[in-house]
Amino acid sequence: MKKLLLLTLSIITTTVGMCQKANETVAINYVDSLFSPGEHKLEILEKNIPADLKEIIVNYRKAIADSLQWYDVYSQQHKNEVPLPYHVNFGITKADYDRMNTEFPTVKMKVKTVKGITVNKLNGQLALKGKGDFTILDEIIFDVANKSLIIGDQHIPYTGEINESEGSGIGAWNGYDWKLEVGSMADVKAFKSVDYTMIDLSIGKTQTENKIVLQYKTIYVIDGDPKINGSLTAFLK
Repeated sequence: MKKLLLLTLSIITTTVGMCQKANETVAINYVDSLFSPGEHKLEILEKNIPADLKEIIVNYRKAIADSLQWYDVYSQQHKNEVPLPYHVNFGITKADYDRMNTEFPTVKMKVKTVKGITVNKLNGQLALKGKGDFTILDEIIFDVANKSLIIGDQHIPYTGEINESEGSGIGAWNGYDWKLEVGSMADVKAFKSVDYTMIDLSIGKTQTENKIVLQYKTIYVIDGDPKINGSLTAFLK
């Protein structure tokens, strides 16, 4: 089960839009202007995967899970190639493999569920608080006064502007990104007993409808064992 969970991290990866350097003060002020204090709705999105494409992905994952030792060696032999070159051990045809790698990242997203969230602004800070058991965003604090992002007890470095294309799943959108990475994802994908942390938060607006976008991803691996892995793309209403 441990290797199967790690495999999930290495089979399908999402691509963050192109980031460019910009002033973090501008980015923090931008977020502060988007988030008005009070009660809000958060539309949680998921990929609307066609049934035939979903079958391809399921068959691929099953084939790899049944050949983990081989996959470990093969992925290391081609560690600098993304995606991996096709192999018959993938359990699907090359045409289906190419289709999976081409279409899956750009599959349109749909609303999966709607959650309640409260935006609190106090003492120069902007904090998010989910309703009920929706707690994934509860540790996010924008320190507006000091122009920084804190999640839990971690300061999250600012990476720059983010510019997603029409193929993002929600259409073209622009905003800003913060990301903390401690450790090596390459070591995690090689099933090594290592610690790894990744926290990535992007906030912006869609170009056509000016919808507020919140994209949040976390990976926590302790001694090679994934503990908490989450991914959320949502519209703030």
